[in-house]
Amino acid sequence: MRTFHQTMSSTSAINLRLKPIFELSDEELRERLRPTYEAVRNETFAKGGYLTYYDPLVCPTASHAVHEYSNRKELMWMDEDYQEHFIKTL
Repeated sequence: MRTFHQTMSSTSAINLRLKPIFELSDEELRERLRPTYEAVRNETFAKGGYLTYYDPLVCPTASHAVHEYSNRKELMWMDEDYQEHFIKTL
């Protein structure tokens, strides 16, 4: 008889949990963190919040960041007084 844990996990996920984090490749680390990221993302969006991150593909400087909402992404800029300014919807 399979337990709940065995049913809900894959062999690769179990193997990634057994491997020390410092020995994981970028892809393995991304896969290991994906369930946690998705849970945080879903919880944040359910509360009407947003995630903030730096994306080098759209952020021209380190003063820029992306605010990701459940239905859109916005490019923001922070001035020297730490005030955020909307630039555009992505």
